Amino acid sequence: MSMIRNIFQENLQLVNRVQRKSKSDIVTKYDLTEKLCARRMKAVAHLMPEMQERYAKTYPEIDIKSEFADIASLPVLSYDIIDEESYLCLGAAIWMLDQIWEEHEMQELCDLLPEECDYVDIPDVYDARFSDEIIEGMLWIVQNRYGETDRYVVPPNILSKKDDSVFHKILDMIPDRAKEAAAAQLKSKFWEWADLYFKALSPLVHEMRRQEENLDRLTDQIEEIKKKYFPKKQARPTLPLTAPLPLLDDIPIKNQKLEADMLMCQIGKAEEAHNNISKKIGDFRFTGLQASVMSKDRLIKCMNADLAEAMYNFPVEDPYELCFAILYLFDQDDDYAWVYSFMTAVICRAASMLPWGFACYEEEEDGFWFDDGKWIPSMPLNPEWYEPKYAGQRYEDDEEEPHEVSIAQIIYEHTGAILPRNMHRFDDAFRPLKKRGLKPSEANMVCALMDVLGEARRRREYISDGDFREDLDWDEIAQPEKAEKTDSAAEENERLKKELAQLKEQAKKVNYSLSRENRELKEKLEKSEAAVGEMTQELADLREIVFNQQSGTEEKATEVKITFPYHTTRRILAFGGHDSWLREIKFKVPDVRFMGEDISSPEIIRRADVVWIQTNCIGHKSYYNVIDLARRYDRKVRYFKYASASKCAEQIVEEENADE
Repeated sequence: MSMIRNIFQENLQLVNRVQRKSKSDIVTKYDLTEKLCARRMKAVAHLMPEMQERYAKTYPEIDIKSEFADIASLPVLSYDIIDEESYLCLGAAIWMLDQIWEEHEMQELCDLLPEECDYVDIPDVYDARFSDEIIEGMLWIVQNRYGETDRYVVPPNILSKKDDSVFHKILDMIPDRAKEAAAAQLKSKFWEWADLYFKALSPLVHEMRRQEENLDRLTDQIEEIKKKYFPKKQARPTLPLTAPLPLLDDIPIKNQKLEADMLMCQIGKAEEAHNNISKKIGDFRFTGLQASVMSKDRLIKCMNADLAEAMYNFPVEDPYELCFAILYLFDQDDDYAWVYSFMTAVICRAASMLPWGFACYEEEEDGFWFDDGKWIPSMPLNPEWYEPKYAGQRYEDDEEEPHEVSIAQIIYEHTGAILPRNMHRFDDAFRPLKKRGLKPSEANMVCALMDVLGEARRRREYISDGDFREDLDWDEIAQPEKAEKTDSAAEENERLKKELAQLKEQAKKVNYSLSRENRELKEKLEKSEAAVGEMTQELADLREIVFNQQSGTEEKATEVKITFPYHTTRRILAFGGHDSWLREIKFKVPDVRFMGEDISSPEIIRRADVVWIQTNCIGHKSYYNVIDLARRYDRKVRYFKYASASKCAEQIVEEENADE
């Protein structure tokens, strides 16, 4: 901890010097205030043992401890700087909305969202699933989850946050499995970035060590010359190491000038090479933690080209999920969020991959819809979308009377949506998209998507006075205010509005409480029903096995024609079984994972779809461990009814086909 604190202090002194010159609060900007520094140092200390275990033996030339502490305290990036550039909080808000939508809890959510938001920092976005009001309300909740502030990821009071906020009520609506999976995914990406970082740093450090050794060797040679030609008893002038020896004409070493000159030239080159590699390592530390927003050429200048490519194109499967995950880890006060370094690198990459992460949309600059501020007229309807030339099926028994349908009809058949009449608007985007690297088929698809989404974004509603209006607020239309009101009527109206607001607030609280209670009861009932069903099936299987064992006979399996080896599609685990039984059955169902009695990790069962148990050869302890883990992770359990490997393999196949 002392070493970590010293390194943090060194980097903090650097920041303070820059801050005095620039007269801006850089310490706060990079989250290096006293309280936040203390939490960050604590996180680095907690993760240091795992960091050391992972990389110390692989990269002995790198001092892993000091390197990790150094990059964890460098003023390279902060989460709020990333949010200012790429709106990562908006990505988190949309991910949360999607999860709640999937859980059918939108009504309960809307009861918690603010009716009117104060200023919300949001780019111009249109979403096909959620209205602008819902997105803005959710974003406001996320940005001000610990109180109103202008720092949305790491606000000043993050270390003294309250757990009774609306944010936490909304957070409770998201299934724990989704939240934990998001957090686990982000942590795995942290280590993936660390792998790349140390792999790229290793050859640079190795080269610096080589240059240091070369410089030490040349310095030793110079010292040997001094000792040889300047005996200890002989007085000699005090000269700097880099002084050119040819100037010492009054000293009897003229015949050694050539050798000394060559050495001094080599030392100069060695010092320059050492300075260059040292600068390269410094550049790498800064660029390697923000590679996703750097140019590829700049990355290649300070690291291996393949590793620069890997960092530049670092894989992130779901950027929305990772944006939520970092907020969730902060909410849980998880050390991973507080170590910055590789974590800020991953979050910077994820945020830059969001639709608005590269550049924000500006309607006035939309050349496909406006030309010098004027609306561009639509083109004629494209008949290709409406030409019936594809096989259609109106009824299930329609094979005798086949008919043809158009693309527009197929789309309507499955979505209920009709295409925009103008599917030509983005035709001019085809060639620019190809120049960006899209294939012709991809460019055509993107143009069609832009046609549909661009039209939907500008959807207009018709209102009673004959005007068209965008972003219609039906509440305002349902209760229009008269243009002229007396003072008394205005006061009465204001009083009624306040009463209505109070009633709405009370109704909202009651509705939220009832909705939450209903959801919890529904979840308990569903879990109970599922558990009873599984237990009933397990009990029936076990009774059948016990009966067969007591009667000394095996039930004859129904003859089925199955070709072995048979490849299953689900993730199947099997526990128990004699060695001879295992050798035979593994050949028949090669995709099944046979564990014997080994439960090396609970993750194995958590990732399985079905767990099979051979009861005739498994210890009690192993059996109960398997059952407990399967029930904890809600995994289906089945029992082999036979001692024969062939019949057991047939059981697996029958179960697989029945589930399909």
